[in-house]
Amino acid sequence: MKYAHINSTTNKLIGWYSLDVHDSIPEPNIEVTDEQWQFALNNDHNKVNEDGTTEQQDFSTQEEKEQAVRENRKTILVSVVDPIVSNPLRWNDLTETEKAEIATYRTELLNITEQASFPEVTWPTQPEVLDNE
Repeated sequence: MKYAHINSTTNKLIGWYSLDVHDSIPEPNIEVTDEQWQFALNNDHNKVNEDGTTEQQDFSTQEEKEQAVRENRKTILVSVVDPIVSNPLRWNDLTETEKAEIATYRTELLNITEQASFPEVTWPTQPEVLDNE
């Protein structure tokens, strides 16, 4: 048998324990079968339910989720969009349609935090011209 040491409020997994290895099992804990333990490990589960079943749950705070969106947006802008927009030689090689698509995409990225569901967002579709860059 294995034991899942959990947060008593959220059931977030803190650590796995076994009397074969550990002298004591911290409280609170939930006893799980070897099969449940292995299933949780194989599937990167971080929550243990009272019946020993496990699942993956996002325990991020609202602030952490918002920051992750902003960081992802910054990565896209810095690595994909801005090297084209800020380089006159590359920018001038584009058609007017491609320039408009990139400008629209960049604006949509900048406005992503304005979506009503933020930080659960719908990412804008990257223009095909940027797929080649």
